[in-house]
Amino acid sequence: MEQTQGFYDFCIPYNKDDKVLRPILEELVELGYKTIAIDQSFDHSKKEAGKRGSEMFPEPFGIEHLRKEFAGKLRILQRITILYVDANVSHAMSVSLNLRKFNLIAGQPKTDAALTHCCTTFNGDIITFDPVAGSRLLVHRKAYLIAVRRGMFFELKYAPAIADSNNRKDMIKVAQNYFTKAKSKNVIFSSGAAHEFQLRGPYDVANLAFIFGLSEDQGKNAIDRFCRQLFLRAESRRMGKTIMFVKSKGPIVFSDSSDSNQSDDEMDALAIKMEDGENSPAKKRLKIS
Repeated sequence: MEQTQGFYDFCIPYNKDDKVLRPILEELVELGYKTIAIDQSFDHSKKEAGKRGSEMFPEPFGIEHLRKEFAGKLRILQRITILYVDANVSHAMSVSLNLRKFNLIAGQPKTDAALTHCCTTFNGDIITFDPVAGSRLLVHRKAYLIAVRRGMFFELKYAPAIADSNNRKDMIKVAQNYFTKAKSKNVIFSSGAAHEFQLRGPYDVANLAFIFGLSEDQGKNAIDRFCRQLFLRAESRRMGKTIMFVKSKGPIVFSDSSDSNQSDDEMDALAIKMEDGENSPAKKRLKIS
């Protein structure tokens, strides 16, 4: 499992031109971010009819050179955002091998039915929305609570709100909807920044909680603790069920923390008794035979 550190930004749009992407990563390092995700979008609603049942999701873009360049400074993950309109996306996701290569999977519904499916059935990690398309899709309370129980997280992107006032109004409307339906549970902040000047420091982003109806603790968790939980959930989804075996070396001493009367002399006597037991005649006869 990959190790991560806060602060987090799980939505940096991919750009094939490294001259555009590299300054964004350098600015993220300067601002104090430690774990980020390069995002690439795929519109499932525009799929070709002849590709039904086959691999239709793209492979992750090659960013190994950026990972090597920023090694020790940034943990760079890869994320895919799937735009879709109906529940048919579930079958395509279940048979896809390329999706397993991404660290994070986000769903961006384009209809009310897709939004309900994303909260209740979608096999991903993040529920996001398109700030440019407006706020016509609002989640219902029941679907929201189901998504929370499933461990899904709702994403708010602040960079589009900085670039355009209309996007800012839509983002506030969506955030207020999250607050009224379930007190803004499982909300994370991402940038969605296409330029380094749209980035903000983690503490400035946390202060957006007061605008979006979140508490102070929720604002801090939205860029740190919740993102860590999101990453761990995504890793468990990718790896599936695992079994761990623990093998001990040497004697195991079980102690009761509630019993504080046992002195150091008693522990020393116990150690001497164990050593004498190893040198007992029975032990020696066992070794000789």
